[in-house]
Amino acid sequence: MIIALLAVAVAMPGCASYTTIPVDYSMPVAWEGDVYDDIVPTPGGAAYRANVHQVGEENPWPPVETVMVELNGGWLRYRDHIETGAGETRNNIFTMGLEGGFWEGRLKLYASAVPPGIELSRSMGGGLPGTLATVLVIEIAPEVAPGQYILEIGLEVEGWDYGIVRHLCGNRDYGTFPCIIEVVE
Repeated sequence: MIIALLAVAVAMPGCASYTTIPVDYSMPVAWEGDVYDDIVPTPGGAAYRANVHQVGEENPWPPVETVMVELNGGWLRYRDHIETGAGETRNNIFTMGLEGGFWEGRLKLYASAVPPGIELSRSMGGGLPGTLATVLVIEIAPEVAPGQYILEIGLEVEGWDYGIVRHLCGNRDYGTFPCIIEVVE
């Protein structure tokens, strides 16, 4: 009886369907020429090309803007709005920190209702000591029509060991966060 009730509860309509975003641990490919949100390695972890400056050289791009969202006992920094053309690839660095920091763990991303013509993957992991980070790679097919596409990106920390307590807490889901992809002509 209990098994039958669980099966019905899982199959109930109206429940969101989420897909885990696959991981490719290689460095995201820089496309022909330099692009403002190419990912470059720095001593502080992955950064957007536009946000890395060389002394004495003028930066041709404005900085990539991110938002900080407060979480229960911590924070998340990422891009909540990305403007792009069809046929382009954009990068979105998700960085998370908690009071007391992370000693172990990794960020796992998932998404719901990804529109046709938009493909998501993750690349790289890590972060500064006490933080976790991953790069969401967003590929926009050439045939995607101009408009706004709202992605709901979910965040889960896998195998985290929280702060000084050093108590393994397993996986923890932090819910979803909107990321608007605005395809322009």
